[in-house]
Amino acid sequence: MKNIIISIFVIINGYQISIAQYNLDTTLIDINHDKIVDTLINDFSRGSACGGRTVTVINGKTNEQFSLSNEGCYSNFIRILMVPQKLKLKTNKAFLNVLKKKVLPDQKRDHIDSSLEWIITGALGYKDLDDDSLFRDIVSPKTSWQSEILEIPDSYYVNISSEILKLSSAYKDHLINEESHGFLIYYPSGHHIEKLDSLTPVAQNKYYKIYKTPHAVFVKRGGMYNWLFISDSLVTGAPDRRSWFSIKQIQLIDKYLIIHQDVPPDNTYNIHIVNIETQKVGHLNFEPSYNNGTDEGGMDTFEVINNQLIFNEYGEPVLRKIPLQQIFNTLDSY
Repeated sequence: MKNIIISIFVIINGYQISIAQYNLDTTLIDINHDKIVDTLINDFSRGSACGGRTVTVINGKTNEQFSLSNEGCYSNFIRILMVPQKLKLKTNKAFLNVLKKKVLPDQKRDHIDSSLEWIITGALGYKDLDDDSLFRDIVSPKTSWQSEILEIPDSYYVNISSEILKLSSAYKDHLINEESHGFLIYYPSGHHIEKLDSLTPVAQNKYYKIYKTPHAVFVKRGGMYNWLFISDSLVTGAPDRRSWFSIKQIQLIDKYLIIHQDVPPDNTYNIHIVNIETQKVGHLNFEPSYNNGTDEGGMDTFEVINNQLIFNEYGEPVLRKIPLQQIFNTLDSY
């Protein structure tokens, strides 16, 4: 067995900060029990924004190589792993089983939970707006209201389905045929919260109670719950690190939400408008900023004054003011 571990450190003001870690482990073992030694390579890396594990097996008899990887950036809750057709052959089953054990979570599910459903349907319902003066993009997730309190599950994986194939085609930026086989991994630990039933509302009116986690927003209407917003780079944008909490101020106005979403290390933030009933999410086509371009500084977040949404715009000394009704009507027109 050969094991290589490399860590990179930076010293800042006497503090040692780990920037990246790399671990390469090579094992010689007869994986498929044909009395010929095969090679198993376990390649793990972890940086400040991305990381994961790539595992490779080399058939000792044929010298064929097969790999699976869960590497990705922390701004995305999901990973999509496509399995090569040849690896699905019965003769290579032992190799596939080893790769799955090394790169997939312990828990397998037959069906996705509602938070992952929000991300997937949101990605499939994403619409980029090139010529709208108010909105940059619209997301239209489709999740059902449920009577049970929403959950943040442990990490799990599911087999690729037809709907996920559509997502993986866009995610991987290439076409995938219907015979493709693979797995989708969901890493909910990035939500930085385990239970939702202990949260108190951050906003409410006579119809809705609004709750937030570090990276998500959900609603209670009567005795029913639903997701309204999740920070994920595939759908709404997200911070490079999940330890940088993204959901800041939330304002509830009738059936609409206005959400301040931080996306560090950017020095601007996003403003999203949500229609609670239609589930549509609109990303305003501006660059709200903490700095107004003058020595006087700027606003910490947006404000709603006299039925107008008001905020600093990056590099602009004059406040941006937009009538709320104009924003809501435009969102509902899509």
